[in-house]
Amino acid sequence: MFAQAQIAGMEPQNSSGGVSLRDMIARVAIELEVNSILASDFHDVVSDLAAENMTGSVMERLQALDLISQTLAEIGIFLSGMSKVCPSDQIVPESLLNDIRLAALRDRLEGKAPDHTGPVDTELW
Repeated sequence: MFAQAQIAGMEPQNSSGGVSLRDMIARVAIELEVNSILASDFHDVVSDLAAENMTGSVMERLQALDLISQTLAEIGIFLSGMSKVCPSDQIVPESLLNDIRLAALRDRLEGKAPDHTGPVDTELW
């Protein structure tokens, strides 16, 4: 996936058990970008499915999904810029990632290479 490819080029955890704040912000920005793309694709699918019953209420709800996608993309752009000006010596404690329940997301944020042989967070079909 795009996020995994982008994140793979960043530094992994350092010896103090944390990730540089700069890399963490950049990784979160990438996650937001990817989720923005997913939300936009979902918006397109739902729009196609709802085309026959496009009432005002349905249209408003679809616009909200489009707004979510755009907002995620814009926050990602902002965070990407922030990561470039953030001091490189600041460390995010590893313990802050402990509350993230999605193992693959946690691994990406930590800078670990994705494990394509093990279980994933989402099973489709």
